[in-house]
Amino acid sequence: MSRQFRDVLGNFPTSVVAITTTDAEDQPHGMIVGTFTSVSLDPPLVSFLADRSSTTLRTITAAGRFCANALAGNQERLSRRMASGPARERFADTTWQASPLGNPVPDGVVAWVDCTVEQVVEIGDHLLVVGRVHDLRVESPGTPLLFFRGGYGDYLSSAGQLLDSLVGWHEIGR
Repeated sequence: MSRQFRDVLGNFPTSVVAITTTDAEDQPHGMIVGTFTSVSLDPPLVSFLADRSSTTLRTITAAGRFCANALAGNQERLSRRMASGPARERFADTTWQASPLGNPVPDGVVAWVDCTVEQVVEIGDHLLVVGRVHDLRVESPGTPLLFFRGGYGDYLSSAGQLLDSLVGWHEIGR
């Protein structure tokens, strides 16, 4: 069931979001999630899910704040490094600016949402982190990085592939 669960849910495209914070020594920390979503307009709340064993999540809860960064279509390399690289190397060769709350915002992201931790809820093998939005901004008109069926793409290339397959399907049906 676990493999089938992953295979079927892999057909739901997700945006690639880097959740970032800094530790007590102002060193940047980050992780990649595909579960970022809005929760409430009043008050403004967002959320993401993180594996219970995440060391980055422990840093986020200790700091009491995080920034959700929508990665751009050309930031796959950064995503891969933040998803699986050693914690101290996740920001290697990455320039970033501090958000109003002091969280890292990597250069080139599409948008970011700066939050304080409002609530953490245990759900299965993950923790649901709810954040209260303090500031947010669109940084670039670029297209977002997406994750679909175990691979990366951006909105335009993914839309192009879909259109190509639909056109091809349409022509075959004639």
